[in-house]
Amino acid sequence: MSDNLRVLGEYSAAMKSGDGDAVYAFWAEEFHSHVTTRVSPDKVGTDVRGEEQLWWQQAKSAFPDMQFTVELLIESGDLVVSNWTVTGTHTGTPFYELQPSGEPVNINGTAILRMRDGKIVEHWGGPHCQCGLGLIQ
Repeated sequence: MSDNLRVLGEYSAAMKSGDGDAVYAFWAEEFHSHVTTRVSPDKVGTDVRGEEQLWWQQAKSAFPDMQFTVELLIESGDLVVSNWTVTGTHTGTPFYELQPSGEPVNINGTAILRMRDGKIVEHWGGPHCQCGLGLIQ
């Protein structure tokens, strides 16, 4: 296993276990997400690592039986493509503006990550726009 895949595995395990501070350990301070440009242009150039931390906190709180799986990993040089899925039942707290429904939830996303010196430095993908999930109309 490459160092990049090992680092991503450690990050995923930490976040799944509830270690929200892992965002700051695994994402570089100069991290840039191209999603920010699309969904929150006012935050471009700021430290958006807390947004990732909030997403995980919201998901774990909203879907107490949450499962996080990675279906596909492709690595090329300093880039890793990950297709992932979060499943669970919305029996916890609201997920962003969406009130608990008691229904099963399946959130799938694809991320392209650039790695440097054991840290995530750049990101393309999603969803990170809750209206785009189909959960909020």
